[in-house]
Amino acid sequence: IGWLYQFYISDKKDDVFAGLKKNKKVTPENIPAATQLFTPHWIVRYLVENSLGRLWLLNHPESKLADSMDYYIKPAEDNDDSDYLKVERPEDLKICDPACGSGHMLTYAFDLLYAIYEEQGYGAADIPSLILTHNLYGIEIDERAGELAAFALTMKARDRHRRFFNTDVRPNICVLVPISFDDDELDEYMDFIGRDLFTADLEKTLRQFDEVDNFGSLIRPALTDVAEILEQLEATDVSGQLFLGNTHQKVLKLLKQAEYLSPQYHVVVANPPYMGGGGMNNTLADWLKHNYSDVEFDLFSAFMVRNTELALPKGQLGFMTPFVWMFNARYEKLRDFLICQKTITSLVQLEYSGFDGATVPICTFTLENNHKPLFEGSFIRLSDFRGADN
Repeated sequence: IGWLYQFYISDKKDDVFAGLKKNKKVTPENIPAATQLFTPHWIVRYLVENSLGRLWLLNHPESKLADSMDYYIKPAEDNDDSDYLKVERPEDLKICDPACGSGHMLTYAFDLLYAIYEEQGYGAADIPSLILTHNLYGIEIDERAGELAAFALTMKARDRHRRFFNTDVRPNICVLVPISFDDDELDEYMDFIGRDLFTADLEKTLRQFDEVDNFGSLIRPALTDVAEILEQLEATDVSGQLFLGNTHQKVLKLLKQAEYLSPQYHVVVANPPYMGGGGMNNTLADWLKHNYSDVEFDLFSAFMVRNTELALPKGQLGFMTPFVWMFNARYEKLRDFLICQKTITSLVQLEYSGFDGATVPICTFTLENNHKPLFEGSFIRLSDFRGADN
């Protein structure tokens, strides 16, 4: 499904890149076509197995999960693995792909989660609904890609449970849509609800989603207790208020988007969008300069920082990105951030054209959202293995 969609938007992608050569910037509606790149399946497996799989094995060393993980890299034996994010039950795991495309990372995470639930003795008919309800979260700015991700996960669930379509379970895929308010509209709404609920952080959050189709998951909601406020507002009855009903629905929808962007995930895996400063529209370039000044050069490096904020402390992260951040002088602050504040648990550097679809210098790597200066990571260089098949 992912490959089909990439082929479907390839003409638009060609048009966008032709425009870039004529100095035309990428507008918000063209960002998906310009930045979507399908992740090879082996890299998806490597990322999910060494983040989600690793976290589960830390918590359950008796598990036989490693037997089914062909791309799992066992940590060095002399590493101290006593300090990790605690997860008791499979339902407690939250996995997010904040730029999920058509859902490739999430569909493989489904398979691994299924094996985890199965090993823990859960009933086969219950597992698909549990996974889609509790474990998997995708965020996307492209509506079509988000629908395909939801479709792919639904078909995964149906494949495992014959009567899944009879349930009312739907995948947790959030397609971010711009939402804005004029001042009078918000004033009237706040007067009706009660001003005491509308803290400065809540008001600021309600103003952060005007350009969400441009900034996507890079938006950091000012409000930290989104779920609590959302619950209070959902319980508020505005049915008798003809003109406030629409505003109320907009506020609820915005806060649901903000909740997806809150730091709550045990595992964050992504092939973030690639776009350098030369292709960015002015609004996006200025916003990155203001909000991600150390990594304003491109989208992928801003996503590297942002994803660590979406993950819980000691959470596990996985990325596929261009490998320029490893060497280029302009990424020195990013390297300092990763080395001095996080822990690189493993890294694989591909040769220059190591996968089909684009000639991009690629690496793929996993992090722990925690600084462990004595941790010995695993580093693999594939520069001698030329061609995607190798």
